Amino acid sequence: MKRIVPLAALLLVFACAKKKQTAEAPPTTTTQEAPPAVETQPPATNTAPQNATTLAANAPIPASGVLLWLAADDATATNGNVTVWQSTQVPTSARPLHENQTPALVAKALNGHAVVRFDGTDQQLISDIDIGPQRMPVGTIISVFRSATADASPLRKLYGDDDGGYDRAVGLDDRAAKTNYTVFTGNGDEPYFQLAANAAYITVDQYTTTDFTGWVNGAATPVITPANWGDDALANLYLGGTGTVYSEFWNGDLAEIIVYNRKLSDEERAKVVDYLAKKYGVTLQPSS
Repeated sequence: MKRIVPLAALLLVFACAKKKQTAEAPPTTTTQEAPPAVETQPPATNTAPQNATTLAANAPIPASGVLLWLAADDATATNGNVTVWQSTQVPTSARPLHENQTPALVAKALNGHAVVRFDGTDQQLISDIDIGPQRMPVGTIISVFRSATADASPLRKLYGDDDGGYDRAVGLDDRAAKTNYTVFTGNGDEPYFQLAANAAYITVDQYTTTDFTGWVNGAATPVITPANWGDDALANLYLGGTGTVYSEFWNGDLAEIIVYNRKLSDEERAKVVDYLAKKYGVTLQPSS
């Protein structure tokens, strides 16, 4: 009996030690397993169609295919800074990209109407829509704006969705030799028109998968340039810059912006330009 007790105790100690060692040892398969595919694969591009709105028959602009319609008169501000820019006509909006970097809402700044004023430092708005070629292969963007500067450097964009591949964007840029206001075509930076500081403009920018066509203040002769935008642009339209990659902050006012998911006919384009010209007191070119 005296030998049995010590032997039992020894066996008990050995078993406990073995159990502790097994519990503390790391699993041998942890470092050998590959991470789940979802953690290494980029998210799939959203190619679903965007919902467009058909306006009432008595709307002052063409009624069908409206993706976005923002007038600064409808923007909401706190302490003078834009908190949300909500359309009263279609269920889309824009909001500050960063809460502490917000453009100002200035009442009665252009022919008695409000403008959203970007100061050229760090302010952008992000919209609900995507103007990339996968979700908007054909589209038209009409803008009423002015710039506080005509300098082509530093680079400044009125709107865009550029991820670094010269995706759809327009604005001041010194890389196009002929004009200070330019357009990104996917192939590079191309001239659009010569912008003057503090002058109000109405531009109609028409995009297809193969070209850009632009009209300035109702000009009868448009600017046409070949284009080849890639499919990997940013997934939102940014206002006051090109987005989250290069930014290129706008220094000036944006009074109104309208986006269609289609081309406009000559009659439709004239209708929307005439409406905006009367509203904001913009003088159209005689050939309009």
